[in-house]
Amino acid sequence: VTSDGGKTWTKSNAGMPETAATHIILDPESPVDARVLYVAGFGRGVYKSVDGGKSWTLKNQGITQVDPMAWRLVRDSKGTLYLLVARRSEDGSIGNSGDGALYRSTDGAESWQPVAMPARANAPNGLAIDAASPNRMYLATWARAVGMHGEGGGVYLSEDAGKSWKPILSADQHVYDVTIDAKNPDTIYAAGFESSAWRSTDRGAHWTRIPGYNFKWGYRVIPDPLDAGKIYITTFGGSVW
Repeated sequence: VTSDGGKTWTKSNAGMPETAATHIILDPESPVDARVLYVAGFGRGVYKSVDGGKSWTLKNQGITQVDPMAWRLVRDSKGTLYLLVARRSEDGSIGNSGDGALYRSTDGAESWQPVAMPARANAPNGLAIDAASPNRMYLATWARAVGMHGEGGGVYLSEDAGKSWKPILSADQHVYDVTIDAKNPDTIYAAGFESSAWRSTDRGAHWTRIPGYNFKWGYRVIPDPLDAGKIYITTFGGSVW
């Protein structure tokens, strides 16, 4: 934790053993002097703090995976939490203990309920939720090793909070993340690992490749919050575009 803008840092992980913390989110409605925080602990599950990170408690009730590879956490505008659990298997199999998973919590991570994954998909990578319509969710997935290009990857849309899904981007089967433009939720971005980043201006109905970007390992497309005409694309090893 830093209280001076990053000049100095203090370890603040009581109750959390050495953990690969892959993601941390803050409940913006929690009081400033007792911030509620959630951490995705890779291979451990979800940790929660109610005292601004001073102490942590593991919150895995309802999560069925052994040593769950907790990967990402998302909080919607109503306070519902979603957890993405990474896939363990890389042999193309599905429907077994190597599958990734998606979970939902409506009680601040005290309990979790499974959310059905799209058909043929078992590797959730990123989740974006429309702030004005929290039932509308975009899920980025990673393909299984089937055939020449894989299957089960791309971007999927749910309009009923994960009860059902439909594929909306399949041209890239290895999508790392999906982003909603905070100022214009009609605009969606997706970053792939197949030398492509994508833009949709009609909430995912149609997609076009973003010209000029051609690095293979894309991480995330980030819209500039002050300049509507500017975006940034972060990568694994290929700088920032």
